Amino acid sequence: MFSRPGPVNVDLAREVSRHLAGEPQLLNPWASEELIELVRLAEYQISEAAPFSFPPASTVIPLGPREWGDAMVEEFAPVVEPFAVRFGEGTTAHPLGMLIPFGPVIAGAQLGTMTGVMSGRVIGACETGLPTGPSNRTLLVATVIEDLADQLPVDGRQVRMWAALYETAHRAVFSLPHLRDLFSTFNEDYASSLKLAPDSLMEQLGSIGNDPSAIFQMDLDVEGADLFDSSAAEPARQNLNAFLGMTGGMARWLVAKAGARLLPDIDTIASEREGALDLSDPAMQTGAIVTASSEAVACGEAFLDEVEGRFGPAAAQRIWQPDGFPTPDEVHDPVGWAARVLLDDPLW
Repeated sequence: MFSRPGPVNVDLAREVSRHLAGEPQLLNPWASEELIELVRLAEYQISEAAPFSFPPASTVIPLGPREWGDAMVEEFAPVVEPFAVRFGEGTTAHPLGMLIPFGPVIAGAQLGTMTGVMSGRVIGACETGLPTGPSNRTLLVATVIEDLADQLPVDGRQVRMWAALYETAHRAVFSLPHLRDLFSTFNEDYASSLKLAPDSLMEQLGSIGNDPSAIFQMDLDVEGADLFDSSAAEPARQNLNAFLGMTGGMARWLVAKAGARLLPDIDTIASEREGALDLSDPAMQTGAIVTASSEAVACGEAFLDEVEGRFGPAAAQRIWQPDGFPTPDEVHDPVGWAARVLLDDPLW
């Protein structure tokens, strides 16, 4: 467990993820084939709605929860790397310096917990709000999408098309290099502001040496100040949540634009799904990893709508450019954003 190379123990992450996701589930081959076709259609529709170009997915793979969690361990590993680094920095100058080798273990446990918890609940990375790795794959949780299609009072094909649009829009948003860079900045700022909680840390790590399976019982809830004391990190956490809300709002905005012609029940699907899935629920929070809250995503979507309604489509396109992306404070203040971005713009 302590000899794996790299800042994150991905082997441990997979074991934790599988432990939480449960046994493999059979997929409906016809539904899976339809999802692949719908993603390719979604790529065309999103490219028509987006004010920028993005590459098609290198591959489209419908998966069950266990397999999706396995795959997303690699995709989300960069998200937790700053926390593994922080763990090492926080113990170097501390009497607990001998715990530095636990950094990759803690990072792997947090990563595996996140993917395992999410795997049976989300349709894909789009509902976590987190950017995936550079593989450019589209990975969908086919079983969750099929359950959603059965539960919602609309035609199941519309639900599958909505899911394909949402995951494609999310991937498109994070294909923009400046947004990936901004995420890294906000995520690293949050990680650097966390402090270790050594007493709780020692208590929880004490049993792992004799019983490695105890890693599955570790309490990774950062809000409870267990492994980390997050009291000084709240401003950085809010900034990261605001950023993820804005990018999540951008993805939803693209889905609304692209789906307007295809999905007569798109408002019903979106509202029903939003009411059923709340990643801000404490039960859905895993360790130091921040996922987009539904309130933040709604705020981001409202910001885009207000900018377009008040200042016009040309102004709304500026949001997608590096110098036009709103700051965390401007997400709640479109007029303040316009004063910074539009007043000196000769093209507006």
